[in-house]
Amino acid sequence: MRTRIRLSGRKHLPRRCFRINRHLVDGEHQLELSILLRHYFKMFPPESRVKLRLFENKLSETVVFGTIRDLKQPQTAMLKKRAFFAPSCQLCVVSTTGDSKGMLLGSTDSWTLSLTEDLQQGLDRKGILMFQTADIRPLVWKVDVREDDYPVVYLDSEIPQASTWVRSDPVFVSCVLPAIIREIFENILENWEDQEEGSWMSDWITWARALVPGRELPSPADEDNREARNQWIDDLLWNFCHKHRMLDQLLQNFGQEG
Repeated sequence: MRTRIRLSGRKHLPRRCFRINRHLVDGEHQLELSILLRHYFKMFPPESRVKLRLFENKLSETVVFGTIRDLKQPQTAMLKKRAFFAPSCQLCVVSTTGDSKGMLLGSTDSWTLSLTEDLQQGLDRKGILMFQTADIRPLVWKVDVREDDYPVVYLDSEIPQASTWVRSDPVFVSCVLPAIIREIFENILENWEDQEEGSWMSDWITWARALVPGRELPSPADEDNREARNQWIDDLLWNFCHKHRMLDQLLQNFGQEG
């Protein structure tokens, strides 16, 4: 077994070695942690504590699932904050004894945990964009570009049949979706050189290169390259809207309303 060890000594835990399920208990979110590959956790002292850290919209919470010794059986913990919808999460193993008490011994990369209905996963069904309902009024939609996981688009929870709206409404698809893509790529083109192959940014770049083949991405290292970045995004959106006949869909919708 190969174990990735970071320079700090903190060991990397892959997402496939455990599963977290969510349940509603008397209107509260209960999280259940089950270990799938136990050998990843045997490297830690049995009294080490297992925690899940959640972050979203400047809110944070840490829930505790007990110790490594307790994980012979699935462990549950209740979320105190009800304001979470699709928090960014990180599972951590923390030392509880001796001079190393409180030291982070191991952790996962961050990922998104959905606590509400997944409206749609995937731009063009490729799984690179997530939609979630949340209480964001007076905003209708908001983009959350995350460091270690795919972007999340929040839609206000009062929108009726939001899952149908994001997929089929011509106004959303032709007007809002290009704005979402622009916001995401403005972030990508400022940071993409720092990303490892296989990151969420590399998946988005692969998707974009199919629309603008042969066009090199402007380097984020060049601070004077903003004009080139804007032009690259403009070309991407032009090709995207042309391929999916966005204007035609919108005009057809106006004709149906008349």
